[in-house]
Amino acid sequence: MKKRKWVVAKPAKGPVEKISVKLGILPITAGLLVNRGISSAQDAEAFLSASLSDLPSPFLMKGMEEAVARLCRCIYEKEKIAVYGDYDVDGVTATSLLTGFLRALGCDVTYYIPNRFKEGYGVNSKALRDLKQKQVTLVISVDCGITAVDEVAQARALGMDFIVTDHHSFCGQLPEAVAVLNPRQADCRYPGKEVSGVGVAFNLALALRRTLREEGFFETVEEPNMGDFLDLVSLGTVSDRVPVGNVNRIMLKEGLKRMRSPKRLGLWALKEVSGIGDGIEIFDLGFRLGPRINAAGRLDSADKAVELLLADSEEDAFLLAEFLDKRNFERRGIEERMLRDATRMVESAPEYSNSNSFVLSSREWHRGVVGIVASSLAGSYGKPAFLISVDENGVGRGSGRSFGGINIFSVLSKCGDLLEEFGGHAYAAGVTVLEEKIGLFRERFSEELEKSGQKPESRIDIDSEISLASISDTLVSEIESLSPFGEGNPEPLFLLKAVHVVGQNLLKNQHLMFRVKENGSEFNCIWFYASQKRLPKKIDLVFALRFNVRKGERETRLFIKDARETLR
Repeated sequence: MKKRKWVVAKPAKGPVEKISVKLGILPITAGLLVNRGISSAQDAEAFLSASLSDLPSPFLMKGMEEAVARLCRCIYEKEKIAVYGDYDVDGVTATSLLTGFLRALGCDVTYYIPNRFKEGYGVNSKALRDLKQKQVTLVISVDCGITAVDEVAQARALGMDFIVTDHHSFCGQLPEAVAVLNPRQADCRYPGKEVSGVGVAFNLALALRRTLREEGFFETVEEPNMGDFLDLVSLGTVSDRVPVGNVNRIMLKEGLKRMRSPKRLGLWALKEVSGIGDGIEIFDLGFRLGPRINAAGRLDSADKAVELLLADSEEDAFLLAEFLDKRNFERRGIEERMLRDATRMVESAPEYSNSNSFVLSSREWHRGVVGIVASSLAGSYGKPAFLISVDENGVGRGSGRSFGGINIFSVLSKCGDLLEEFGGHAYAAGVTVLEEKIGLFRERFSEELEKSGQKPESRIDIDSEISLASISDTLVSEIESLSPFGEGNPEPLFLLKAVHVVGQNLLKNQHLMFRVKENGSEFNCIWFYASQKRLPKKIDLVFALRFNVRKGERETRLFIKDARETLR
């Protein structure tokens, strides 16, 4: 991968000083807020103190009143409801949330998640016919359905109403459903445009509960605590890599609190098999819990993942968690083999050295993990990548991942005439393409990316240059108050120049441990997966600041992101 460019922010001094004085926080912390577009003390205070009471009304979402009215009728008339989800983590958590919530209200509700390999993504005709046979009268899609124009019409012809809840980008005609809930609709007033699929489902549940409360429904039925569903919202939000701004940040912040000691038996069991203690971080959701939930739908059916999240006994939860843990181990082996194969393709083809993107295909690849491998390839080579698995009928199904801020969905939209189907958002997309058109798709995507003027940037955005002497427990605590971090609210990064390195050693033969010294100040550092690196005696460092907690003891540690030999 190319050497990354270091870009240090220069926040305006005026706002930094005002925020620092008004809120009584360190100037460095005030600078972090200004770097994130917060320029007044009032906005800074609102950001730091944001809580569930600051969530916008779910009724700001277009279609919410119609959706709630139809659901109320279902509840009072005891109609059968089906929640139709997607097989990724966002879809699984959304399915589990809405199914669990409706069951808590006493509804007769079932769920359906299509098989990735037999049915593919989204709503399909056979599934609708099966649901009709089960006497379902209302279908609610979660994390899918925004492009299901024909399928929603079919449901209506079968005598079933349909509510679409989705968050994906779309173009063209919308389904003629009872209601379409998607904050990306141009005339939708809901401010959280970047909520995940499970976030939209949570808002539907929140609006329904409010209406039922006003109607006196909970005089005879126990009222669900919506906070108990935020564990699922946080897991789906992180796993889908949606920006962690305004609405998402509040829900994720509150969800993480509940994930530390989860009431949900399935998440408790999954934490156990994943080796996660009481402390849980964004990393754990995205790289330890999420992949295990995903493993079910990537290798066969996602139903086991939903069963886990709805489990009501410790024994069932633990058995299901162990099953998903084993499937995830199998998934990693498949992924490693595919990544080696894809890398050989790239390295052996001279035309890829100067290309702006990759579109690779094979009849040997497992369709369930093409997205993961595409993400790895994009990160390794610093350019968008699509990996396509071609079946015995010559139909290719693949996934693409962005890199460096490129909006791949906008580019993909220019290639629609070559594709059987496509969908997604700026950072990730899925395609169905005939094998004979893959070459044309490769050329067209590259051409349209070039025309768009978008260039992948291999850079590290640094918040501030600091000295070792300025690092304190107070600073790290104030940094924590800006969390949770993710897309749209990145973890603060700092720059140290010309510090001395002492005591290099390896942890578990993978991670580089060392100490840095400067004018009497000294701190421990860790650089994950940097076992091949040997540092010079004097270096410049880019790092995050966090507390490392071990056996109840808390220590400030530098988590290294990049390093260079000091040239001066």
